[in-house]
Amino acid sequence: MGPDRFRALFDHAPFCVHEIDTTGRLLSMNPAGLALVGATDEAAIRGRNYLAFVCPPDRDRIDRLLHQALSGQACMFALRAAGTSQSRHFISCFIPCTDTQGKVDRLLGMSQDISRLEQEGAELRTLNRTYAVLSRCNRSLARAIDEPGLVRNFCHDLIEVGGYGFAWIGGLVGRAPSRVRMLAHAGTAAEGFKTAVLTAANTLNPRSPCRQAMLHGAPVVLRDLAEDANLAPWRIKGRSGGYRSMVALPLLGEQDNAIGNFSIFSTSHEAFTAAELALLAQLAQDLAFGIQTARARTAETHRKRQLREDADADARRRIAATLHDVVGQSLQTANLGLKRIRAMTAAGTPVPDELLAALVGEVGVAIREVRDLGQALRPLFLERLSLVDAVHLHCNDIAARTGIVIAVDAGGCNLEPEEQIKEQCFLGFREALGNAVRHGQARHIQVTLRARPAGHLVLTIQDDGTGFDLGATVARPSGLGLCTICERAESIGGNALIRSSPGQGTRVRISVPLAREPSPCP
Repeated sequence: MGPDRFRALFDHAPFCVHEIDTTGRLLSMNPAGLALVGATDEAAIRGRNYLAFVCPPDRDRIDRLLHQALSGQACMFALRAAGTSQSRHFISCFIPCTDTQGKVDRLLGMSQDISRLEQEGAELRTLNRTYAVLSRCNRSLARAIDEPGLVRNFCHDLIEVGGYGFAWIGGLVGRAPSRVRMLAHAGTAAEGFKTAVLTAANTLNPRSPCRQAMLHGAPVVLRDLAEDANLAPWRIKGRSGGYRSMVALPLLGEQDNAIGNFSIFSTSHEAFTAAELALLAQLAQDLAFGIQTARARTAETHRKRQLREDADADARRRIAATLHDVVGQSLQTANLGLKRIRAMTAAGTPVPDELLAALVGEVGVAIREVRDLGQALRPLFLERLSLVDAVHLHCNDIAARTGIVIAVDAGGCNLEPEEQIKEQCFLGFREALGNAVRHGQARHIQVTLRARPAGHLVLTIQDDGTGFDLGATVARPSGLGLCTICERAESIGGNALIRSSPGQGTRVRISVPLAREPSPCP
């Protein structure tokens, strides 16, 4: 390659090309290199020591490598440039050049600025880490059973997977001005720091990051805790714990009303890039949804439990009323009749047949009522019959008494669940069938039993009755029976699905396992 071509390559290379003599002083530098060091022409840098452009901590290492190159060995190394507040990183190499006698008289160097590549790599690593946090937290969200477990797992996932220093979740309690209660936290922090951040969240000072986030419904980022003087005293405690930046994310509920906050502290300066912040904001939305879902599930469980307790109380009142008003009265009448017979016998007076017949009738009434109560609590034939046969027997009895056509299709199903499962499944079925007869005004009812894989039994009751508004009915006291069906199925590890709409009939599907899973060992 001729001198002209080399000069053209030297002048137009997009990276720094330079020459230094055997003492380390610059001989020449191309325009790309001059732009990097802030010079306008070669005269401004010619004769300066190359090491002056190197960050001081790297100079001894680079000086040794230059001596190695002067001995005839090419070298490549990484270095940081001097004179900038945020050091720039370069990959450099030096090739020894010789004179006509073969002696090294200068070094030809090339340097490529990799600061942007390193920054992009760091951002990519941060995003990958944040995506990993998002994935882990969403898995915790899918597996959450209750709110305490959900918020606890979210905080631990941020620390363990995300590598953040400290995270905490607060929930608003009470009416305006609402206070913040710490629901969960994770990470390394002194007790005084946790108290300080919670106190700051509960202050009415609008400068509080948590208050700002909840008030405006948007993330608040503090990229350098050392520069913000409005956050004492927890700012000082945070800095003493090694925290340099933080973000406060609002937890928004219905109509974008804040239900709490989600705060993360990092030991890195200028953490929380725009892309990372967008993912964390999405994570806060998922968390808010999970908290609301968990609270709704808890409220629904409490509501069902209350309905079940109300139903049990009604059943106890009915039993007490029957025992008192019917069985008790019949036994009292029989008791008085027997006393009268005893007196007549002692006096030698004949006992009228009408009196004996009346007493027999009263005792018969008491016996029938007691038998009906026992049958309502647990049918005796369940002890002697399989579940399929018990369903057949009950359907035949209801059909004979009401005239409703009830078809049973067991499909050759002969699987028999455990005794407790069998009892609760039958009682749920009986409640569903009773609802179709009493309230649905059904003319035809189809009962189907099917065995499913993984040891499950599915029992379906479909009627052609009037149907109803499911949501409105469940919310009323008249919906106790429907809730009882679901409660019975859930109590044995199964579930019940009820579908109905006005004029379209009702379908109840009860799915139960054949055996209950053993309880875990303590």
